[in-house]
Amino acid sequence: MSTFEKLSKLINVNDICESFIGVFDNSQNMSNVWEEWSIDLCDEKALDPMEQIALVKSNQKIVGWIGYEDLDPSKTLCECMEPIRGDILISSDTPLLDAIHIVCKKNNYLYLILKQNQFIGWLKYGHFHKLPFRMCLFALLIDLERMLLELTKSNPTLFLRNLNENRLDKAKKIYKNRGFSLNKEGKEFDSKLIECTEFCDKFVMLRKNPEIVQKYPSIINKFRNTAEDIRNYVAHPKGEKSELLPIKKDKLLPFIQWAEKLQQQLYNYV
Repeated sequence: MSTFEKLSKLINVNDICESFIGVFDNSQNMSNVWEEWSIDLCDEKALDPMEQIALVKSNQKIVGWIGYEDLDPSKTLCECMEPIRGDILISSDTPLLDAIHIVCKKNNYLYLILKQNQFIGWLKYGHFHKLPFRMCLFALLIDLERMLLELTKSNPTLFLRNLNENRLDKAKKIYKNRGFSLNKEGKEFDSKLIECTEFCDKFVMLRKNPEIVQKYPSIINKFRNTAEDIRNYVAHPKGEKSELLPIKKDKLLPFIQWAEKLQQQLYNYV
């Protein structure tokens, strides 16, 4: 089992879901609901009311959910809300790996999170940008980069020839900054220089080798650029309020499957 799998099975939906802004009764006046939602519940906490979800109850029973944009003064809450359906319910102890399969394979806007028989929060694709899942993705890509590095180190001189001059110069600058020693000719040791190449360089070096491509066919894939974007995103986040993952919902699961397949192909060598 990969590090990514281990982490995404240990972390569950409860770690990334959002709490409901509140629970409103169908008997409440719509203007009062609007005031409580936007002023009492959001203003004091500096929350964007448009990014919140509330539950609706009738006769002391939860009957649906509603977004701020759904509030219509000409209707009752029950007329504005979305009903609770079985296909949008997820248990709070669902591992992230299982949740990814659920969220990415369906077109539902959100999912309601249940803990035993109580609604405790809601989940949408955007919540996967939070720190717990970023950690999982970072583990996935760091493991992959480590395997790619080990493969290039098997013949560093050969693989370094596949880099253009600009990329080599950048690696040499990193080599110098790290304080690595030079050989008798005053040049970098290839075995150390290759450690100074970046994530994208490792793909370039390996993909230009026909023998490598034949042994590890998944190394030729459009997701290589996506992998670099995601790696940079998770390695240099802008805090919990950072932008969404640089990958669309329908591409996330295929991307993870590609990365894990490539890891498996490389595993026998490494």
